[in-house]
Amino acid sequence: MASTYVALDLETTGLEPSSDAIIEVGAVKFDPKGAVQETFSTLVNPGRSVPYRIQMLTGIAPEEVAEAPPMDAVMPRLQQFIADQPIVGQNVLGFDLRFLAAAGLSHSPVVYDTHELGVLLLPLLGEYSLSALTRHFDIPMPRHHRALADAQAAREAFLALRAHAASLPPPILAEAVRLAAASRWPWRSFFVEVLNEAALGPARTQRRTLEPLVPCERRRLVEPSEVLALLQSLRERPDILPQFEERPEQGAMAQAVTEALNEGEQLVVEAGTGIGKSLAYLLPAACYALRNNARVVVSTATINLQEQLMTKDIPAVQRLLEGWPSDGRPLAATQLKGRRNYLCLRRHLAGRQAPSLSDEEARFLLRLLLWLPQTESGDRAELRLRPAEEMLWYRFSAQNENCLGSSCPFVLDGSCFLVRARQGAETAHLVVVNHALLLSDVAVGGHVIPPYDNLIVDEGQHLEDEVTRQLGFEAREADLLSYLDRLHRREGRERGSGLAASVRHSVRGLAMPLGPGSHLTGLAAAIGEEVERARLRLRQFSEAARIFLRQHAEESGNYEQRLLLTRSMRVQPDWVTVEVAWENLRLALAAVEDVLARLHTALSDAEGLGLLSYESLLAETAALLQTGQELRQGIAATIEREDPQRIQWLSEGGPAGIAVASAPLDVAPLLQERLYAEKNSVVLTSATLATQGSFDYIRQRLGLDEARELLLGSPFDYQRAALILLPRDMPEPGARDYQEVTHRALSELCRASQGRALVLFTSHASLRAAHAAVRGSLGQGGIAVLGQGIDGAPQQLLDALRRNPLSVILGTASFWEGVDVVGEALSLLVMARLPFSVPSEPVFAARSALFEEPFTQYALPQAVLRFKQGFGRLIRTKTDRGVVVVLDRRIKSKRYGRAFLDSLPPCRIEEAPLVELPARAAAWLESER
Repeated sequence: MASTYVALDLETTGLEPSSDAIIEVGAVKFDPKGAVQETFSTLVNPGRSVPYRIQMLTGIAPEEVAEAPPMDAVMPRLQQFIADQPIVGQNVLGFDLRFLAAAGLSHSPVVYDTHELGVLLLPLLGEYSLSALTRHFDIPMPRHHRALADAQAAREAFLALRAHAASLPPPILAEAVRLAAASRWPWRSFFVEVLNEAALGPARTQRRTLEPLVPCERRRLVEPSEVLALLQSLRERPDILPQFEERPEQGAMAQAVTEALNEGEQLVVEAGTGIGKSLAYLLPAACYALRNNARVVVSTATINLQEQLMTKDIPAVQRLLEGWPSDGRPLAATQLKGRRNYLCLRRHLAGRQAPSLSDEEARFLLRLLLWLPQTESGDRAELRLRPAEEMLWYRFSAQNENCLGSSCPFVLDGSCFLVRARQGAETAHLVVVNHALLLSDVAVGGHVIPPYDNLIVDEGQHLEDEVTRQLGFEAREADLLSYLDRLHRREGRERGSGLAASVRHSVRGLAMPLGPGSHLTGLAAAIGEEVERARLRLRQFSEAARIFLRQHAEESGNYEQRLLLTRSMRVQPDWVTVEVAWENLRLALAAVEDVLARLHTALSDAEGLGLLSYESLLAETAALLQTGQELRQGIAATIEREDPQRIQWLSEGGPAGIAVASAPLDVAPLLQERLYAEKNSVVLTSATLATQGSFDYIRQRLGLDEARELLLGSPFDYQRAALILLPRDMPEPGARDYQEVTHRALSELCRASQGRALVLFTSHASLRAAHAAVRGSLGQGGIAVLGQGIDGAPQQLLDALRRNPLSVILGTASFWEGVDVVGEALSLLVMARLPFSVPSEPVFAARSALFEEPFTQYALPQAVLRFKQGFGRLIRTKTDRGVVVVLDRRIKSKRYGRAFLDSLPPCRIEEAPLVELPARAAAWLESER
């Protein structure tokens, strides 16, 4: 055990050691019990100016660092203070020690990063910043972004994390020590230290089980008046919904949903922002389910809405319906997800017993191990998986595990997370799923979700896209490489990893290595040989496909380039090069599968012979065999033959390399035949379904020809809440000066609104250009510019805007909907362009060809719905006020522009020269009207 630790923190002029400098150093020396032995604190002269945003963040003034010693003078004292003690800090490896290494400091190889420890030990926390850790452990943190204060906070967070680890069950800690020691992971000493302090953790409580629902033989109706009376009773129940307000629109929707359930109908409802549509469909669904002892499935597109339903809306309905007259049990609700969302305990155990693990595998298995005592669901949503961990999760999830009802010990003892989730759904009146699971259930013929007759689809505008994804196929170059790496990968001169290496290692445990052992070793060698051939063929195919795509695809302003594989493309002279390269790769992949199939047979025959990690090998072989078949068959279906019912294309972009993809051409018949036809009632709802007051577009896209319609406007006073500004002299997109004028307008508008802004783009390229153009000028005024994919993930940017309204978010794609920032933190919404799809995008191009008038019948309604979604980001409550600026002159210069404005709630609209817009926006935001 270390006798002394040093907690360390720096403040700097920026994020890059090569171009930025240290301005403050803070360090705390302490013992394992937390007693502070000594502190070190000094400002540092960086030899350059301190950016204004850093001054605001830290409170360090330029004159303070001007009088401080340079880093060369500070370094000897800091080196002596740190010596060879273990280092503790928040993101210390990726940030602080990089700066100090550039300055010439050496340190102990033992480094404890509190962020990394938080991710491992507190998987359910969700956020692992220093402020989040201190909040979780109730650690006082009076000052932020000052080096010594942050070092002290990191010290206390480390001690709290250490104590938390010591409270875990000793068997878990002992396994953690073993896993850490099996890799070159630098923190294995941490778990050795805390194992000696471990105490027995609390036993997990036994879950109460219920019998599955058995629906009533005859349908029992729910009177709409009953539901409306329950809604009205919420006025006297502030203990359930303190902010409840009775809204006529909510009552109208609740009545329509009740009638659809009673009469077995299809219903389409647009429910404007503020209506409270979740309660308007949940309450009728709950009453109907209770009275009929039946199940209603509610499907959503976003995680945020699922969480709202499960943590707020459904619990409110459950409390409201306590004692409501019904013949069955109290209202039960659960959330159900796809198989790959649940950890497979058998595969996790087999993985831990694998004979050889890479550092990444050992670390990930350790993370899962430390999560197990804390999770009840085994749901991956509790973990914030990094992209590199996604493929590892796939290997240990219940995806492709044919284990339900088998002799698996975890199924038999009731601890299997997937079985528990399914059992919970079988006993529930309301089952909340996402569109992906709903449609994967359709794809496999209804074996995922327990039987149900009534379906409510919220966020219904996403259903077509999700059908496209779920019934589509995509194989990226990176997917094939990962598959081959899992089979065999050389690491150094002798060492290797993957299935082949695991087989060779397992054979060493046989008492009689000849016979079965020799056969398995030979198969392992054959896998390695076939994989190397397949790698060569993959490189050749990828290169041929890449050359063909670049030769024939149009230039794209986005990251990704795509090429629709039409009949005219398949008769190009160079297409035969792609076909020949694929045929060679197909044969190589088939040869790999042949060896895998023989290995699976040999392993099945070797049961009971004493192979090391036998279960792990058998499971991994079966999973890889299925993965290989799916990849080969999917690519073959796209490359080898034209399918008039499917859209087929090539794409390239980012590190994933070339990709082969396909999707259904028309989803409406699929939904009608495989989803709606089997249901008693279907309700489709969203805040954005109609264009210019008509549901024709959404009905045609989703096959809801027979559905009743209900169009409900928002109860908000948009005349008071929202001002729409349209520039009279804006150049149209495509004009030479459009981008320059747009950037200048953004700077002036965001300065006038004092940040508090969201700017929506239709492409990553235009977003990046704007970010580079406005960041400097706005930053000088103390306004932070945050770009999606540049400065963080969407949720991180939204959190930053809520914490510091002097911010501007530049977003695309996901920011056009689902963003919910209440109050003045979001007061300005700018749409850089009208959100038309890229004409050359394969799915859009193929579906456009189905229409006599593609623009008016398909492209325009689709863009109008996205426009409405973008507009909906601004006004989220009845007290919100804000300004919307559309920097696309086509909304007035083109005849079709009226369709966008006519689809919005009645707002105040003003046209003015660009130069006047900032002043008008500022005046509106400052007024009290």
